[in-house]
Amino acid sequence: MKNPLLYLCLPILLCGQQAAAQINAYAKVTAISGVNLTLSNANQTYHTFAAGEQVIIMQMQDNVIGSNTADNASFGSLSSILNAGVYEIATISSVTATTMKLTAALKNTFSTSTSASVQVISFNTLSTGDYTTTANITAVSWDGNIGGVVAFKVGGTLTLANSVIVDGQGFRGGAVSSNHESLCEPRVYDTTSNKYAFKGEGIFTSPTITYTSHNGRGPLLNGGGGGSDDNGGGGGGGNYTAGGAGGPGYTCTGTDTSGGLGGISLRSYVAYNRVFMGGGGGGGQQNNSVGTAGSNGGGIILIQANKLVTSCSGSVKISAGGASAATSGNDGGGGAGAAGTIVLQVNTFAVVTSCPLVVQANGGNGGSVGDVTVHGGGGGGGQGAIIFSASLPTSNVTTSANNGIGGLNNSTGISSAGSGAGTNNSGIITGLSTVLPVSFAWFTGERSGDANNLYWKTGETDLHQSFTVQRSSSNVASFTPIGIVNTPSDGTTQDYHFIDAAPASGKNYYRITATNFSGEETFSPVVVLDGAATAKTYSIFPNPAGGQFTIRLGANADGMVPVAIVDLEGRPVWTGNCQASGQLLYVSMNAKPVGGIYFVRWTTNGQTHTGRLLIR
Repeated sequence: MKNPLLYLCLPILLCGQQAAAQINAYAKVTAISGVNLTLSNANQTYHTFAAGEQVIIMQMQDNVIGSNTADNASFGSLSSILNAGVYEIATISSVTATTMKLTAALKNTFSTSTSASVQVISFNTLSTGDYTTTANITAVSWDGNIGGVVAFKVGGTLTLANSVIVDGQGFRGGAVSSNHESLCEPRVYDTTSNKYAFKGEGIFTSPTITYTSHNGRGPLLNGGGGGSDDNGGGGGGGNYTAGGAGGPGYTCTGTDTSGGLGGISLRSYVAYNRVFMGGGGGGGQQNNSVGTAGSNGGGIILIQANKLVTSCSGSVKISAGGASAATSGNDGGGGAGAAGTIVLQVNTFAVVTSCPLVVQANGGNGGSVGDVTVHGGGGGGGQGAIIFSASLPTSNVTTSANNGIGGLNNSTGISSAGSGAGTNNSGIITGLSTVLPVSFAWFTGERSGDANNLYWKTGETDLHQSFTVQRSSSNVASFTPIGIVNTPSDGTTQDYHFIDAAPASGKNYYRITATNFSGEETFSPVVVLDGAATAKTYSIFPNPAGGQFTIRLGANADGMVPVAIVDLEGRPVWTGNCQASGQLLYVSMNAKPVGGIYFVRWTTNGQTHTGRLLIR
């Protein structure tokens, strides 16, 4: 079945009617019970959730703050990471406007409490074969419930003729304070008074502590703290590294500083199945209405393809940068957003010299102060993470994960706010198996005598250790393993074949579970075969075959018989006239098609017959 997504996106992706195209559907998950998800805040403007398609369930925020909520220097510290950032791939069984049923229960525990946030994102199959972009691809910006994530896959070669960008589409920056001036107040870490700037958004939220309701210097986990009185700069957001602290403020001297603290580092928790959006920067404190707000963090990009090539007249980029904050007057500057996360499950890169590729997750720069006297510049954003499932590509590819630079505390550059912490490019991670699933090019089956034959092929080099064949005879939600097929030792793409020699009577439901080297599982679509033996008037042997095979006909035929080999989409790959003698038809192909499943069609005695053939 063709992916309805492709038809939905045609006006946007193929006709070039706008500079950037969103390609994903999103919904907030408000409850999870077994295989059932309760949905709200759905956005299906750019893609419609559909049965049989894969989705990503992602814990955007969790109750990670614990008891660190007092007005002191510990406010906003991490208590326990819980499930923040965890994501998992699932397959839709059925879906309505408010509910989604999955084909199997989720393996991870996701929290849908009021102090947490979970969303479901369509894992968009742009093509099971090759695909070339025709417009920049971006996300719906994070709004506190949904968005901030681009996720798509291509079964064959992805040609980037355009960029994939989620800069500034992650956690949101904090607002400036109201106009207020007293003396230096370095010990206001958390307050609900808007005399102090608002904190940036991070991996924690609750009805009582949000980036729109709490102010002061303390970070909101990886969201930067807001500037305190007077004219303190906002702290930069954090992700793989921490954000920089905001500048000290107008009347602060010595060790006293009123700048917001930088958002915390999440470096220890980034993993194959856990990634984060960049934290928002804290706002600047103001008394003359010329402070600037904190900026947004970067979003998340998840791309799966067998091969990535480029084709353009300049350059293309994959970017999840944090946004930079604006320059203030003689008030506090806003903190910058941290970079987000890029996950590239790509086996090979073939980037051409004429169209180099830039992959970047750079923190934004903090807002500078445009006044000759020292106030408080905004802290720089922390760097994000870039995860390659294979080795780091270097030929015509530039990869960077840099910390943002702290804003100047005054226009003469005497001092500056803190830059993002840590060593630049430490967030570039290679050789990490990701949770992105194998792409099944197809999965099919047929009855042969008393056995059921199952065939499948992956649309990419296998990053999986094995495939478990499962069967259900009465309830498609309850499958039992009946066999394991291991991937080849060299990890190359190939066709797979499994024989169920003793199927149950009646209908048999089959699915394949692909297990990667990290133990994560992905499910194929379900194939249904009837257990009753089907009498055939023909047989094909050997099957699988090489360049020659024989068809045993159900009746005598002599002379030359037209034979066609067609692929699964009905396209002829070989035709010829073959010799029949008695009940045997001999087929010898002078140019064997590539290995895979095909249909054989021939006409004898005025009747056309079709059989299935697996070519080695």
